[in-house]
Amino acid sequence: MKRLSIFLGALVALSAWGETSSKEESLETSLAKRAKEYPLTIEQKKPNEITVGSLTYSGIAIQVVKTDDLFQLFNPAAPDRYGSGEDNVVRDPISNRVSGLKIFSIQF
Repeated sequence: MKRLSIFLGALVALSAWGETSSKEESLETSLAKRAKEYPLTIEQKKPNEITVGSLTYSGIAIQVVKTDDLFQLFNPAAPDRYGSGEDNVVRDPISNRVSGLKIFSIQF
């Protein structure tokens, strides 16, 4: 009995001595660090663009070919998957006013 009480006392003393370190990071902190190291980027293709090799074709003609419902291109309340009208306009760089429509465009 005496040995058992000495053993339990030593076990309690060792467990109190082996406390956790105060520099332990929480799960939130480690996830935040990992998110900064590896940012998630989701690259959405625009509905008016087709990329072939290093060339990118865009414009209203490409959007007409790619769409499944042509009349949604004229609908101002169409869902986001049909794109924005701003994607197919050409703006004046000085006044930032719309100066034309982009029917077919090739980017190198």
